[in-house]
Amino acid sequence: MRKIVKQKWLKTGLVVLVFLLIFATTFTLNRLYIQKNTDMVAVAVASSKIPAFSLLTSDKVTLSKRPRAVVPKEAVLDTTTLFSGKKYYSCDLGFGAGDIIRLDRLSEGKSTGMGNITSLEEEHKMLISVNTNLVKSCSNLVTPGTVVNAIVFIKGQMMGEADRIISPAEDPRLSNLLVVDKKNAESSPPAESGREAIPAVVTLIMDKDNIDTAKALVQYNEKGSVYLLPVGFKGDVYLSTQAIKK
Repeated sequence: MRKIVKQKWLKTGLVVLVFLLIFATTFTLNRLYIQKNTDMVAVAVASSKIPAFSLLTSDKVTLSKRPRAVVPKEAVLDTTTLFSGKKYYSCDLGFGAGDIIRLDRLSEGKSTGMGNITSLEEEHKMLISVNTNLVKSCSNLVTPGTVVNAIVFIKGQMMGEADRIISPAEDPRLSNLLVVDKKNAESSPPAESGREAIPAVVTLIMDKDNIDTAKALVQYNEKGSVYLLPVGFKGDVYLSTQAIKK
């Protein structure tokens, strides 16, 4: 009889012990999970919008506390890392206001994929991207280094309203634009073949004081379709800016 009672208490004790272990493990894991998601860490963030291929300066970056769970391993935890002698530039995606500054989205000057064409160290330059259909815009002839004229098509919105076509003849701001990059709709370099090889975004470079042209391109891009026509031909031979310089 005593043996049966002893076995019964032993089993009960084991059940209680297992329950306590499960409870302790669950409690510890939950506590660690909550701590991970609520623990705050200081990281470098963009204090305002940083366009693509822009030089990072101290007035554009600040420290802000974020939950550790959302801080990527590439995050910059100390702003002195960015301003200790080296010059860092944003890559092709740039940063929005409040975005965490990540080392994998930074470049040291001309080491970017766009190379010397971007002239990143020339602070008087700016970049602007426009959407276009490259199949209708001379396809692969629109490449980095190409000088293009833009023609805008704006479809009539109301019954009886005529479509509008605007060329450099009507708006001189649409002439002699320099292409420095092109990407597909996913902001990735175009593939060699297939529909994904059709770029949808073309980046142009111009003087940073040329705000009027930039505003015009944005307005045309929002209201209609922008087509890019390469300029600079000699007979049947296409001339890029590099060829013209030679």
